[in-house]
Amino acid sequence: MTTPGRERVVLGLLSVAAMGVLYTLGAGAWNRPDLLPPTRDIWAAFWSLVTGGLPAAPGEHVHHSDHVALLLEREFTLQGALLVSAARVLVGVCVGGSLGILAGGWMGWSRRVDEYLHPVYVLFRSIPPLALITYVMLWVGHGQAHLLIPIAYAVLATVVIPAYHGVRDVADIYVTAARALGARGRLLFVRVLVPAASPSVLSGLRYALLAAWMTTVGVEMLMSDDGIGQLIVGGGLWSSRLEVRADPAVVMVSIAALAAAGAAMDAAVRVVGGRLTAWRKESGR
Repeated sequence: MTTPGRERVVLGLLSVAAMGVLYTLGAGAWNRPDLLPPTRDIWAAFWSLVTGGLPAAPGEHVHHSDHVALLLEREFTLQGALLVSAARVLVGVCVGGSLGILAGGWMGWSRRVDEYLHPVYVLFRSIPPLALITYVMLWVGHGQAHLLIPIAYAVLATVVIPAYHGVRDVADIYVTAARALGARGRLLFVRVLVPAASPSVLSGLRYALLAAWMTTVGVEMLMSDDGIGQLIVGGGLWSSRLEVRADPAVVMVSIAALAAAGAAMDAAVRVVGGRLTAWRKESGR
């Protein structure tokens, strides 16, 4: 890792640590554990959800929660919920990303296709992914498919535009020069279009990951019985229309785990993207 890279990592860790310190001080000063749970409660809930057991009570304060006990009774663990949600995100990115890149690239390459498909895309991208859940369920039933389709749709809608501009904005001089040298068909696509469009597409995939995580948590909170979205709901159970019984420590643990998983995936995409587009640095672009 280069020196600027190390500095970026160190500064990032310091900013996260500072945020943790500020939260601890703020929670202690406000003294509203029903809204800002103490850090020790968050750690206790985290430990219980990771290990699958409630802590013993040797100290003066231990986080005992009916919600944690109920989640453990349902065999919920933090790592299990994250794995389920991450798998849904990856499936959505693979399926929706592939379709979005194909659609955007096709629209960017062919003006006629763009004229036909762009108005349809503009209409459909205005539909929130969560609005599709009920209708999709009428077609495929209540299962994994009706959870994954809105996620793939959210990714597709996000990736189309970066792929479109990545192909559309390829300088004509590159295409003209390649054709003058005899490049046609597959060779032109592989050696000119793909390298030129890849930075834009990879940037779009980073935004698509964000859309995938947001949609995944939404569908899990609404229609799933597992995943990190369901864990968040499990930390705040509705007991009536006017009253909410909640364990804010469980909610905070879930949100922090979600943030960490999203940041890790984003970092992985940045690393892979940097290696795939290393030619830009070599060429001075």
